[in-house]
Order: sequence, then structure tokens, then C-alpha cells
Amino acid sequence: MKRTIIVLLFFLAAFRGWTQNIDSLLAEPQVIELTISSPQPRLNESFQIAIDMNHLRANIFKSLVGKVRLAENLQGREDGQLTMSVNALGKGKQTIGPLEFYLNKTKYTTNKVVYEVIDALPNTDIGLWFRKVMTSDSTFCIIIEQRIPAKAVTSHPTESSVSISTEAAHTNIVKFKDSYSIEGVSGSNSNVTTNYSGLVINGQQKEFLYAYSVYYFHIADRSASIKITKDKFDHLPKNYKFEDIIIQ
Repeated sequence: MKRTIIVLLFFLAAFRGWTQNIDSLLAEPQVIELTISSPQPRLNESFQIAIDMNHLRANIFKSLVGKVRLAENLQGREDGQLTMSVNALGKGKQTIGPLEFYLNKTKYTTNKVVYEVIDALPNTDIGLWFRKVMTSDSTFCIIIEQRIPAKAVTSHPTESSVSISTEAAHTNIVKFKDSYSIEGVSGSNSNVTTNYSGLVINGQQKEFLYAYSVYYFHIADRSASIKITKDKFDHLPKNYKFEDIIIQ
């Protein structure tokens, strides 16, 4: 009997939490989160603007509550975002938002995002660039950009077929080591993307592998002297002159 009561109480508590979750999403939203994928995009660089879709999804389907039982948590989608790819057109400080729009006669408002657009990368198919971007008075990110020369490679899978692919000279992307520590700093998350691209150099089309990495950090000790040294990274080219990155 005691076991039955305990199980019933657990079920009621879980149901209550699930109901509160739905109720909170169905409540009138205050501000829908607006974010951008790059904290400091380059001129003409493509980046993504994203809007949190959880509140929007909940309010779109709220008319179904009471008619059907929802089979999934309304926040159960991993993406949960509406994204749009855009290009940075002007250098300097830029602002997106706040955006305002209506859906089913409900007004939605987003936050404002302020960011800075900087110069485009030089016209080269090889190079390595580090950037420090302060995202607040207690957070920052390190952006690593790398171009590795590539070329078209022709192969013959069969006697009657030809396959052409693009291959980089190597794929040793510069990155933070799997295990490292920085005094006064704690890491949060990171994002690494790679893709093949090309440009015209001295009248010739050049292909390259482009790697873009963003590492986010939180300053845990405001009194510490924080700097990032070359020993924190893997795959630094031997002829690359690394300069210590001073945070504070």
C-alpha cells in the first residue's frame, strides 16, 4: 500500500511539473531571445541570425490543448530556433533588433543584439588568424580562422567513370588542446566548422579548406593576470609567430 501511494505521488509530481512547463510556455511571452552565430563577423562574411522558437511553437499549437494530449514536451526539440543566413555589409558597430511581430494577434518582441563588423580576411588561400572578442565585462571568446590550400583531385573509380574532388594539403586544424587550463578562466563551450571555398588570386582560381572555431570563456578571477600562450594549442605551424593573447 505504501509503495502504491509513493508511486502515485511521484506520478502526480511529474505531471504537475510537465503541466507547469506547458503553462509557462503558453503564458504571454515577454521577450523572445534573438542571437547571432558570430560575436564579431567580418565584412561580407555570412553568419546566422536566430530566434528562439519554443514560445512561438507553444502558442501556435495552444488551440489544441484540451482536444488532444500532447505527445511530446514542447521544449523537446534540439534545434528550437528559426534561423536566417545573412551577410555583414558595413564595418563598425551594428545593431539588430529589437524585432516586433504579431502571430495569432499576440505581439512578440525580441532583445537587441549589438555586434561589430571588422575587415575581411586578406586575399590569400593560406593563413592563420587569432582574435579575442570581449562579449561582456566577464566573458570573452577566442576566434581562430585558418585557410589551408586545396586542389582538385581526379580519380577513376571504374574504367568508364571519372571522379573529381577537392582535397586540402592537410587537415590539421589549429585548435585548443583537449586538456588545458588557463589561470583565472573557466571554459563554457565551443563551435568548429569547416568548408571548402575559393577565390581569385592574380587571375587564378584558388581553392582552400576554411576552418572557423569559436571558444567561449568566463573570467572566474577578476584579479588574475590572464593570458593565453602557444602551449595551449595543437597543430600550430612551425613557422607561425604566435603572440600571447592578453585578456587582463
